[in-house]
Amino acid sequence: MNAPTPSLLAADAGATVRRLARCVGDGELDSPAEMYRVLGALRLLADDLTHLLPALQGRLEEGLLSGRVTGHGGGDAVAATWDSVGDVGRALAHAGTVALLMTKELENAQVPLRDLAAP
Repeated sequence: MNAPTPSLLAADAGATVRRLARCVGDGELDSPAEMYRVLGALRLLADDLTHLLPALQGRLEEGLLSGRVTGHGGGDAVAATWDSVGDVGRALAHAGTVALLMTKELENAQVPLRDLAAP
């Protein structure tokens, strides 16, 4: 059996989050203790994104430098390719900052919930 591709793993992660949203919407999240655990798991997910996003940018830059990532077209294609990689980098850096903020805010939400979740 072949290992799943990165895009399949990302799609699976998205599907899992959508299933979680349906569970919450259907009322399956019925205790502060379970909500505390869910927020903890989501905080870890957001933290994982803060590490994944720079790695994605690194792979793109490596591909550019090795010639695996190239633009299409004439002489301006090289400059456009470098510009595009830069644009991706800026967007991923911003997304990483948002993920870092999300990590902190989920942790902040857990703190008062801890008292509600205690037996």
